[in-house]
Amino acid sequence: MAENNAKRTSGEGESQLESKEAPYGAEYAKSGRATCKGCKEPIEKGALRMSVRFQSKFFDGFQDNWHHFECFWKKARKNDINEVSIRGLDWLKWEDQELIRQRINELAASGDSGYTPKTATIKVEHAKSGTGKCFSCKEKIPKDELRISGRSSFYHVDCFHTANSDHKLFQKSAEEIVGYNQLEANEKSKLEKLFPKPQSTGQKREFDNSATTSGTSNETPVMKKGKLENDELKAALKNQSDVLWKLREELKKHLNHEEMEELLVANKSYKSKKGGPERMLDKLVDMIAFGPAQPCPQCNKTLTYYTDIHAYRCSGSVTEYTRCLYTTKKPGRTQFRIPSEMKKENKYLKKLKSPLLTERVYPAAAFEEKPVSGSKAFGYLNYARNEQAKSKVSENNNQKMVVKGGYVVDPRCDVAETTHVYVDPITKHPWQVNLSAVDITTGKNSFYKLQIVKDDKGSTFHLFRAWGRVGTTIGGVKTEDYGEDLEACQKEFKFQFHDKCFNTWEDYVEGNFKKAPAGMDILEMDEQKNDEKKTRKLSVESSKSKLPREIKELISLVFDVKAMQNAMMEFEIDLEKMPLGRLSKNHILKAYKVLKDLQFALEKPEGPSKNEVLDFTNRFYTLIPHALGFGPPPFIDSHEILISKTSMLDSLLDIEIAYNILKTDQNEIEENGTKDIFDLHYSKLNCCMEVLDKKSEEFGLINRYLANTHASTHTIKLEIINVLKIQRLMEVKNFKKEMGNRYLLWHGSRLTNYAGILSQGLRIAPPEAPVTGYMFGKGIYFADMVTKSANYCYAMSGEGLLLLCDVALGEIQEEVDAKDLKKPKRGKNSVKGIGGTFPNPKENVQFDEMTIPCGKPINSEKKKLSLLYNEYIVYDESQVQLRYIVRVKFDSGNLL
Repeated sequence: MAENNAKRTSGEGESQLESKEAPYGAEYAKSGRATCKGCKEPIEKGALRMSVRFQSKFFDGFQDNWHHFECFWKKARKNDINEVSIRGLDWLKWEDQELIRQRINELAASGDSGYTPKTATIKVEHAKSGTGKCFSCKEKIPKDELRISGRSSFYHVDCFHTANSDHKLFQKSAEEIVGYNQLEANEKSKLEKLFPKPQSTGQKREFDNSATTSGTSNETPVMKKGKLENDELKAALKNQSDVLWKLREELKKHLNHEEMEELLVANKSYKSKKGGPERMLDKLVDMIAFGPAQPCPQCNKTLTYYTDIHAYRCSGSVTEYTRCLYTTKKPGRTQFRIPSEMKKENKYLKKLKSPLLTERVYPAAAFEEKPVSGSKAFGYLNYARNEQAKSKVSENNNQKMVVKGGYVVDPRCDVAETTHVYVDPITKHPWQVNLSAVDITTGKNSFYKLQIVKDDKGSTFHLFRAWGRVGTTIGGVKTEDYGEDLEACQKEFKFQFHDKCFNTWEDYVEGNFKKAPAGMDILEMDEQKNDEKKTRKLSVESSKSKLPREIKELISLVFDVKAMQNAMMEFEIDLEKMPLGRLSKNHILKAYKVLKDLQFALEKPEGPSKNEVLDFTNRFYTLIPHALGFGPPPFIDSHEILISKTSMLDSLLDIEIAYNILKTDQNEIEENGTKDIFDLHYSKLNCCMEVLDKKSEEFGLINRYLANTHASTHTIKLEIINVLKIQRLMEVKNFKKEMGNRYLLWHGSRLTNYAGILSQGLRIAPPEAPVTGYMFGKGIYFADMVTKSANYCYAMSGEGLLLLCDVALGEIQEEVDAKDLKKPKRGKNSVKGIGGTFPNPKENVQFDEMTIPCGKPINSEKKKLSLLYNEYIVYDESQVQLRYIVRVKFDSGNLL
């Protein structure tokens, strides 16, 4: 049997990429305080209880909702539960394990979706208290007296026998009553007299050997052999369960909590943060019974048995962001160590033998079943919770932000309106921090916030804490009053900080913070920026600026806070954790670096390992909080997702520039109300603008260029609203016009990127950014077909902006296929990806020392071209100067 069980352990050394929480749980009630979620009555201490496990509304994790055993099964539904979906089943007494398996089988055999037991499951036990009443005679059953339970009712043994004679509740022998094997000899004898073995009829069923054998007639029938194997496995599981439970009871009797913890440490384990004494017992029982598991072969950390995966899982981490994925059903074993001093002081430990069993045995279900995804029977609870959370999102978004001394007091703080963030008078550092943590394997997407706030008019201090799941209302807040005891308030702040991220507050303030494995990370934000809710909406109509209306309308588009918020929501950025104006450029650059490292892993011949994908994904979402609701963040494991996230970071950098300009000007307006906001924004763009007359030659050329270079494969229709001629003084000064071969080419980008583009020019992606998604490496890309560039505009409300740039191409390096380039070959100044369709060069127009390729499209005679249309790339920002910004009407916002 052991060999057969070993052969089934095919997952040796497996790295599990995803670890789902078991949707159900089973255990013996630790106290009598819990109330059944079904009948609302207390659950007696020590009683077998079962839980439905789902996302808590109080913290980012799963919680158990406990039920009486019978109440649980009244609500359970067919095909919605199996053995491996019940956490803690392995640690139950054997008869209770079998009781649960029986219920699962009965549920599977039931004809409807609900469940009502076909027959009562009969169990014999000693009454745990003297309060339970006999269902038949209505008298109380004294404590420790033998009683029989059926469904949710208790009976005196004699009362049950009488009722059974009348109603045939139980028609089997005493030996088949659950709990029979745990009784004393005299108690067994009494039951055997009341429930004797059924008499045999004397008829023998003839066995059809031909129908059930395989091979020669001397072989054991297949059905019989299978039954023998099942019986052998069942006997081994029962023996294992009995040994483990007996050992557990002995340890509880002879060891206190401190001794348990000391034994764990002596065997290179540790006390779990959650679970208390029961979790310590789980670990000790496993170590003593089988011998402590050898360290993880991948990271050398502790292996611990988990009932929800029926395997040993590593407790270590491969990086500071990602835990080790190693699991095994057959770990190597070492000798259980008992410190000599403990042996001297504890007689039980002196006699304790280990190991008691040679190898852990697993039920067949551990190999044949997969955990169900969740409870449909109790799904209404999740649904109601989700709907409640959704209804609160808008409520939270409308909370007033209180800004004092340059810092924002969280509006959820009970004293937000009468306090300010406390700033250390010596370090000048505010006593506040934002933490985040993402773990794809557990589905966690958590945040934690700490603030010390001081009364505006007095010397009282409060500690504010907030925690939960990013992008939802799951979590909680707490405001604690410390009166004038700043030292006590700071002590608790430091404790909570260290407890969450395993760093000291002093290390963080001094710039020595280092992300620790399993700890939370710092979310870098510029806390001195005001919140976007205070930002005024730009109104062209009420402006007193002398700027032309067309320029003011452009400014209102470029600095539209709503558009910035919509862009961030489109990227699934959590606006509460990363609001406008709080985006740290350094944080975004760190996220670029993560994507760049992931790109290298994706391009390896063998591809990235599971650990690498998990680690890069955890890092990225920790740095850039995403509001992904109740599901786990998706893996970043492909070039397509990588390109999407890189584009998102590009836009976030430009949004940061736009919002910084907007807030600086807003503050200036508040200090000096005589200036017009449009004039201030215009000056910060460092860009001269002039409205082109629609009757001018320039406008006519641009209109012709747009009309003629509409690609046949693009379905959008474009119409010019107006054109602004622009000039950036720094570009004029640095432009390499002597390089020659200057072309007027199209460039498209999101509306939210234009404040950055106009104020700083078109820029090459930072060194931290990956090069994936670029056909010819990191550079500035242009097109001679207008609709190719329009595809990158992501038009909002049917409008978008296009740039026409003066590009000094110089000597061109032509390419027909994508190629990862850092710069052109020696002697070349730019790269041109040759497309199959391009403007007719015979119709080019020369204007102001530039070539305008505004001819109608023609097809190339060259074959096997990978590009549909031309692309022009320069790798030096001084080869570009902005010439025109074209405001365009789109027939559809769906441009991809």
